[in-house]
Amino acid sequence: MDVKTQVKILVQQVVEAYLKEKWQENREQSIVILLSYQSPNPAQILQAVTPLLEGYDVTLILSKEWLPATTKFSGKSYVLLEETSQQKLMAIIEKTAVLVVPAASYQLVSKLALTMDDELAVWLAIQYQLLGKPIVIANNDIELNVYQQIHAPHSVQERMQSYIRQIQTDQVKWVPLSKMSQMVKAQYAAYEEKQTLILAKHVEKAFQDGLKEIIVPVKSKVTPSAKDLAKDLKIQINPRDSLQGGTL
Repeated sequence: MDVKTQVKILVQQVVEAYLKEKWQENREQSIVILLSYQSPNPAQILQAVTPLLEGYDVTLILSKEWLPATTKFSGKSYVLLEETSQQKLMAIIEKTAVLVVPAASYQLVSKLALTMDDELAVWLAIQYQLLGKPIVIANNDIELNVYQQIHAPHSVQERMQSYIRQIQTDQVKWVPLSKMSQMVKAQYAAYEEKQTLILAKHVEKAFQDGLKEIIVPVKSKVTPSAKDLAKDLKIQINPRDSLQGGTL
């Protein structure tokens, strides 16, 4: 075997080892994909979801309308939204980092903007927000096309845009399907690096709620005043990986 061939084989081995390592890193990353709202282009939605299924540890949460799509997911297990208790959903939320909504609706956008949790899918999204976890929503089924922009009353267009601006202000990422995978990757990385600030008012609230312990993310920063108050009130502030369970 000549030197050129040996070098080529070594380079190939290094590349394969690197790709395998990156694959394993992604497989440890836990996300939820919520398929609850109907789409006029379900095939496009499934195509956009496939890279996430291959690259992440995914929990699928489906509504009954999306059950036929499970045949496209190569035997991937799923949770049926309508038949799952809030308690079980909360356990899933606590162990995952990012909520991905590939198919959205005006109903979701308006209710999320107004924090109206009168349907389970919106309740789920709000729980991610309350825990400071990222949400990525694909906007393909919501953004007005050119004819809708021409014909729809300005008041309707402005109302929808106000809801979209609100959820973006609330740090929901609003992207086309073509950029969804990249955004999920970026949001997961940002969440892992996030540093939560623990203040004295948080310790005081825990005391009022009768808690003896506050579980906080590993990279949290606790202010000196919060530490002093926790000591005085005999409340433990304990760090824990937010993806290993526990109430954060």
